[in-house]
Amino acid sequence: MRLGRGLAFALALPLLASCAGAKPGAERRLILSMQPPELRPGVMIQVAARPLPQAEMAWVSGTVKVMGAPVMPFRPDGAGGWAFKTMVPAFASIAPGRYEARAWGDSKEGLRYEGNLFIDVK
Repeated sequence: MRLGRGLAFALALPLLASCAGAKPGAERRLILSMQPPELRPGVMIQVAARPLPQAEMAWVSGTVKVMGAPVMPFRPDGAGGWAFKTMVPAFASIAPGRYEARAWGDSKEGLRYEGNLFIDVK
């Protein structure tokens, strides 16, 4: 029994050692920001997304997760980022809580980027 464990360990050791030098790949994500950083009825907001690491994006879409919010296409902002503007409807009732803005898209190389931002409403 002891010999079997030793043999298994001896066979597994080179496999484990080969993983020790492996470096994780660069994480692809969209860094989101929102101006103004609040959700109130009647306010025009802009959600911006910037790819990290920097990449040329083919397209970006996203939404602010409040009831009835559509998925919006982002437009290039001319500085390597993407953005969309929308108005929170004046008649909207936004209950206190935590809301999420999400965005996703593909680079021109076909790599997927995603990101999110949380907004607290008091």
